[in-house]
Amino acid sequence: MVNRIALILLGVFFSAHSIAQMTDPGLPPNLPPNKALVLTGFAVNKPVQVLDIDDASQGFPKAIARRLMRERQVQVRISPDLLSFDWQQDHPPVNLLQQLGQTYASRYIVSGEIRNAGTKIDTNLFGLTQKRTRAIELEVRIYDASTGQLLAQQEFSNAVAGNVSVGREHVFDGAAFNSTLYGKTISDMLDQVASLVSATVMAQH
Repeated sequence: MVNRIALILLGVFFSAHSIAQMTDPGLPPNLPPNKALVLTGFAVNKPVQVLDIDDASQGFPKAIARRLMRERQVQVRISPDLLSFDWQQDHPPVNLLQQLGQTYASRYIVSGEIRNAGTKIDTNLFGLTQKRTRAIELEVRIYDASTGQLLAQQEFSNAVAGNVSVGREHVFDGAAFNSTLYGKTISDMLDQVASLVSATVMAQH
């Protein structure tokens, strides 16, 4: 655990220089400090499931950040690091949350895990036809960085059938990405995640 914390904190330290570039410059100047948050990279439970998705671990939090920035209710920063050393989400120690919050001048930390993006193939009795169904399952957690308190933990899931591939040539959450059936499903889910984050932060005092 000590080595895990040390490695993650080291990554946070070397990321700190880009904080200014991660903050939306168009945000209203009168936002209180307790409305600032940082999104970390998303853990990926089974990386082989997202090989057709461009930079899924960083794409998910960046897409959520763009949605939050459009609302202009919270100040948003992005950390390229994960709250997990082994690519699976677990409860981070309080001192790690506090260090990350201080480094990015944020009261809240948003982390997530892509738990399942697998494809299931069903064939008929004679194997003449196939039906492909692909799941997308996320878990999102929101922490108060100052206390380490878990403010919200929610799972999001959906599944689509048909042509369920995306293609790494499509930029995550871009127009071509969202024109695919699976990409559009992810985009709609990210709208829900952004709403959860915004509502959770705005409910705090």
